[in-house]
Amino acid sequence: MSLGSTYWTARFAHWPPAAPAVDGYSLLMPVPGDLPVFLELALSTCATQESAHRVETIVVPDRPTKEITAVVERARPTWEGDLSTRLFPRPERHALPALKNPFHNYGIQLITGVSAARGSHIVLHDADLFLCRPGALDDRYRRTRDDDLYVSGVSPVWDEWYRERGLSIVATWEQCARRDWIRSFPPHMHMGHESELMGESHVFDITLHPQAVTDQRRIGLQEDEEGIVHFNYVIATYRHFQKAKGSFADERFRLLLIRLFVDLFATLPYEYHLPSMAELATGLHDADAPVTYPAPTEETVAAYRDYRTKLEKILTGAWVPTERGGQATEALRPFDAHYA
Repeated sequence: MSLGSTYWTARFAHWPPAAPAVDGYSLLMPVPGDLPVFLELALSTCATQESAHRVETIVVPDRPTKEITAVVERARPTWEGDLSTRLFPRPERHALPALKNPFHNYGIQLITGVSAARGSHIVLHDADLFLCRPGALDDRYRRTRDDDLYVSGVSPVWDEWYRERGLSIVATWEQCARRDWIRSFPPHMHMGHESELMGESHVFDITLHPQAVTDQRRIGLQEDEEGIVHFNYVIATYRHFQKAKGSFADERFRLLLIRLFVDLFATLPYEYHLPSMAELATGLHDADAPVTYPAPTEETVAAYRDYRTKLEKILTGAWVPTERGGQATEALRPFDAHYA
């Protein structure tokens, strides 16, 4: 066991005492504190959701910033139900931002949110995911409750290792789980870590180890391809960009997506350390640009087409002002032309 693993195992060995459970779900919003636009995005998306079973909404930034506080304070008066912010415990509150490790951040965000949650169930909302159906979250809670599941999700986990061993594991985004099931495992077990299972060593992502040792009949997959639009690895890509030296290859168009989100949703003044849309476009042809993009091939054109198909659903959603949606489409023209 590495020194880092030993620290997390000892640091998060036990949960704090739980508040009395309230029937319904606590909606957790883990967000990057240095990208407040993602909180604006998450609040705009979830404001379109029905909330009959939502007990509370808990925002968990990975670092404290006055901009996150300002977004929450502005949204609170019109928000359906309780809206609060929970910060990392010390010393992680100050130590983790310097490490820029998205997996440690997300693990502590989960632990922080669950520690404060009052709902009988927890729903984890991904900040880069859009809910296209108003009843998506309430429906997921009801199905999880009524089917007597410990945990349910909208996508199978990406790692084939689990399926090859007969395990049905669901990804974290829009995951709904019983609070008592989450708390039945030590907090550190929900974090990303390496451990042994079935006599093999494996690296477990967030919540996956507890799922792997749970009765598989109590884990449900409720796919909702039409009801959600999701872009994976957005925050992780941004953290890698922050650490990069020299040109950064935005092969999955995630920095392009963040720049679009800033232009579409950001309403508070904040210095985003990202190239502008015009500057990003220079990376289509200039290999020395701060951010570069791959040449058009059959594979990259297909990847861009998938990106644009998802993006179009967002640009035409109720959360985007018509004028801003048109401006975003215009800004994407160099990319559309490059990838035909």
